[in-house]
Amino acid sequence: MKTRNKTLRRSCICALFAALLCVLSPVAIPIGTIPISLSFLVVLFCASMLGAGGAVISVLIYLVLGALGLPVFAGGMGGVGVLVGPTGGYIWSYLPISAVCGFLYHRVWINHRSGTVLRGVAVGALGMLICYLFGTVQYAAVANVSIWAAILVCVFPFLLFDLFKIVAAALLSEHLLRIASLRAVMLELFSKKR
Repeated sequence: MKTRNKTLRRSCICALFAALLCVLSPVAIPIGTIPISLSFLVVLFCASMLGAGGAVISVLIYLVLGALGLPVFAGGMGGVGVLVGPTGGYIWSYLPISAVCGFLYHRVWINHRSGTVLRGVAVGALGMLICYLFGTVQYAAVANVSIWAAILVCVFPFLLFDLFKIVAAALLSEHLLRIASLRAVMLELFSKKR
């Protein structure tokens, strides 16, 4: 019964984080082909709070809902066309970001007592590189432009905004995980350590 209760609690928390992604991701500022959205910030937050397994489940729910046509992607877009379009690589990148950063974030929060915000920023920077890699490659392929042209359009205009998102995610996660009861619940439900 205890395992069943734990599974139910884990599922509810993953669904809540998926809902958070669905609600905040459409908030976007259009600046050309690629909008500035809160998606990357929320994915980093999911990864830091849930670890790899929980974050991947939350992102998968988000991707499935978006692929089915719900307007959960940046700018209120939805459908498979968005995922295979020029900006779809950024959305696909959320899966490896949630897996890699979720694993690393939990190593940061579990194994270190100090300097965790800086370590969290470093993990978020790795997530940003993954995002730029997937997004830029798909943009270049679909828009039929060179990688350098795609970098000029897809990376440089967003660096400052994404650095802000990385710091915000690290600070928010660190602050919330300092609450002993919340930290204990998250570690119990989503940590592989027993």
